[in-house]
Amino acid sequence: MTEHLFPDPPALARPLALAGDKPAPDADRSDKKNYAQRLSNHLAQTVADALRPHYPNITPDATGAGQEAQVDVAKGRKRLDVKALDPTLGLILCVSIKTYSFRDFSPRSGKFGRWTKNIVRNDHELRGEAMVLHQRQPYSVLVAVLFTPFATCEDGDAAKASDIGKSSFAHHVTTLSKRSGRGKRAVLGGSGRMWVDLGAEDTRYDLFEKVFIGLYDTDGVVRFFDVDESPPRNGRPSVSQTLSFEEFVAVVHGEVTRRNKFAPTWSEPEDSEDG
Repeated sequence: MTEHLFPDPPALARPLALAGDKPAPDADRSDKKNYAQRLSNHLAQTVADALRPHYPNITPDATGAGQEAQVDVAKGRKRLDVKALDPTLGLILCVSIKTYSFRDFSPRSGKFGRWTKNIVRNDHELRGEAMVLHQRQPYSVLVAVLFTPFATCEDGDAAKASDIGKSSFAHHVTTLSKRSGRGKRAVLGGSGRMWVDLGAEDTRYDLFEKVFIGLYDTDGVVRFFDVDESPPRNGRPSVSQTLSFEEFVAVVHGEVTRRNKFAPTWSEPEDSEDG
């Protein structure tokens, strides 16, 4: 058991247990990949279950069916982790789940690294996902979550002023922050920088509405950090800088509500004398 630094219930205890034994960082690549896929699937189930009161038809459904359900895109079909569909309006919400479960390891040198080698690849995957979905369905709300251990916060070297002195967590935030913020723009006004809400009219299709990093410990306690905020250079973010699982779910639902507040609506016209 680990010492909890956050007053939260272990919301991820079940998906971590169902994913099975976690391989060592120097384990066979296929073993690590299979573990990551199992964990991602169970995390998707947990997120979908939490959002289900707001979106009864969200997948994966309560039985686990619909894992990585698909939607049509320009060049085939795109596999999604968590999605809520309206039968008339299409994709309402998509939550993309990413995991970074293992320290970097070089089989050639036999040395362990930090937690940074794959983060650019994750960003590229998110960019492609956002492009194909937002171009076709600009009113959909896309949220991405990178789940990674708290250990990523603790590998920096405070004595070094360069980027290498930052923790892997801080590096993740810096990299993924450019993938967040669709629908909002910072502009300079008379009183300084202001945020303008562009809504679904934002043509930056390569952005998600929100991107979070879900930091968790081995018991399943998790805190969510919004990458639009400035991270600590080293060490864990504080309680006030992060969200609980319940608060994260509320923010996701709030983004959908905000996006659809001004969405076009349609209703049957009133009867008239014209045929």
